[in-house]
Amino acid sequence: MRREAYGEAVRKFDWNDVRATLGWSKNGKVSLATSIVDRHVGRDAPAVIWIGKDGSDRFVSYRELSESSSRFANVLLRHGVRPGDRVAGLMPRVPEALIAILGALKAGAIYVPMFTGFGPDAIRFRLDHSRTSFLVTHHEVRRHVPASVNVKILCVMGASCCSAQADLDFWQTLNREPASFSAIHCRREDIASLIYTSGSTGLPKGGAIAVNFLAAVWPYIMYGLDLQDRDILWPTGDPGWGYGFVCYLGALALGGTLISVQCNPSPEMCLSVLERYGVTNLATTPTLLRGLMSLDDQVVRTSRIRLRAISSCGEPLNAKVVEFFQTAWNLTPMDHFGATEFALPIGNYNALDMAVKPGSMGLPSPGYRMAVIDETGRELPDGQVGLLGRASNADNRYWLRYWDDPQASRDLERNGWIVTGDLARRDEDGYYWFEGRTGDMIKSAGYRIGPFEVESALLRHPAVAEAAVVGKADALRGEIVKAWIVLRPGFHASDALSDELAQMVKTNLGRHQYPREIEFVATLPKTETGKIQRFLLRQRG
Repeated sequence: MRREAYGEAVRKFDWNDVRATLGWSKNGKVSLATSIVDRHVGRDAPAVIWIGKDGSDRFVSYRELSESSSRFANVLLRHGVRPGDRVAGLMPRVPEALIAILGALKAGAIYVPMFTGFGPDAIRFRLDHSRTSFLVTHHEVRRHVPASVNVKILCVMGASCCSAQADLDFWQTLNREPASFSAIHCRREDIASLIYTSGSTGLPKGGAIAVNFLAAVWPYIMYGLDLQDRDILWPTGDPGWGYGFVCYLGALALGGTLISVQCNPSPEMCLSVLERYGVTNLATTPTLLRGLMSLDDQVVRTSRIRLRAISSCGEPLNAKVVEFFQTAWNLTPMDHFGATEFALPIGNYNALDMAVKPGSMGLPSPGYRMAVIDETGRELPDGQVGLLGRASNADNRYWLRYWDDPQASRDLERNGWIVTGDLARRDEDGYYWFEGRTGDMIKSAGYRIGPFEVESALLRHPAVAEAAVVGKADALRGEIVKAWIVLRPGFHASDALSDELAQMVKTNLGRHQYPREIEFVATLPKTETGKIQRFLLRQRG
């Protein structure tokens, strides 16, 4: 079947078609839970295939999700939760996590996802800052919840449960409630969720995500993922973060089947799941794709997979990764760019006929207007590095504001554009290229150097598994380029290797961009979502 051309898709795109697909009117109130799950209760295909830590699986139907989430909404109502109240979830990747999300949306509550890797201080901050009144959690992570928090707690109990006696038992409590609930309809500009930033450079901020988010991400579901209702989608991320949240709920809204794996998959496990369950659509991160590359080349090439699409988000996808899977599986991993404040407005689209420039962020999504701008909001010409800006309107509204932080919300505005501190340039073909964060830009001897371009060059060397580039203070040049390198197994740090890497960058990228200092390390500091924390490397000097 001929894929639609990118330009044709942009010209034909109409937000009215998106609303019609979701069953929404143009201006009326909507029920997210109805759009996501309730309208699919008659489907034969499972909504979720869940794989536990022990390798056992469980098939969850749309009807089961619908009825269980209605029971959860009734529990919230019984305990005084009203529309607009915050309901937090500290949940691993288990079916109960989806039940909680959908039940909170049915009740008109604001869902606050929290990553299970958080410690007590991070959990307390988010609960206190959002003024959450109700928390749903799981026996595996219950011990991380501080005893001092003033919230009602619903816990999925287990043999290893260490919950307080005051906790409500998840399934016992749900099973006492009716399996029907009249879902609350909300305005599209109301808040559906508070997704907290990772806090890599300061205290986390709560991003208020609009009820309209489902429409705002629909172009990504359609074009980026190329998700189809008979697909088996495996989003390897966690619904406690924005990308997992979008992929999980978007797949259900389409009526597809989700794979949900409780533990963080190793590369070996990833291949096994892809083969065993016939996954057709993979939404993952560069970290896992690089992990697959580290396996025996013959094992990867001869694996019996049914994948037709690979998508990647979370950090830029280097050309080396793209080229590996093009050779091994005849598939091009499509890099997509997103942010809490942006949704997913730029990418390389599985569903569209477009040239992929390895290492590029791609092209603006149909329905979105993007630009590279200066600090005043003036659009910059092609080739110049500046702030990545997104124009917002009611149809593509995803992000509303920072919770309880009006000054930080105002700081994102640049003459009608929303900016996040991401730096980019646009080439003559309209493709966008990520150049780092405002704090990551290196100024050396009058040159502005983006770290990602240097990192991409370093990753082409067979010895390099991971690379991070930062600026280091220098009396002569202002800053020099310093690279932190994680080596692949079998390679060893040496002065000779440092010289070889520096020369490779100098030859292939430019004499002003090569790393004048290289340090080999076992690991790089990262956020919970896998983003490199360059500010910590800068602090090391």
